[in-house]
Amino acid sequence: MFKLGVIEESLETLDILELLKPFFFSQRIEKAPEDVYPIWHTNKYHVPENDINNLIPILEQNIKQTWYIHAFNNEKLIVILHGKSFFISLYKNETWDDMIKHGEKVNVDKKYLESIPLYI
Repeated sequence: MFKLGVIEESLETLDILELLKPFFFSQRIEKAPEDVYPIWHTNKYHVPENDINNLIPILEQNIKQTWYIHAFNNEKLIVILHGKSFFISLYKNETWDDMIKHGEKVNVDKKYLESIPLYI
């Protein structure tokens, strides 16, 4: 089972939320006054492994540049960026290098990519 976190404001269209609906666990609303979107709706999903693999390509195409989505279980971390996703170690090591490079190409601030949290 993967824990998947999606900030609604990071999506090109909210239609994808219908696909995620069966896996919905909770929503947190938080203030982000320094952001273009000053209120974030962070949704947490519990997604079985066989379903996460089907959702990844859809998320890759629907996430805005400058954002990332992440999912994790006890063994691996998945980072989804615009156009590409990465299955990497839970803790920062050399497996993160390509993800960070691609993230910079799609304008995700490097400081966020160097410390992906293991919580939603």
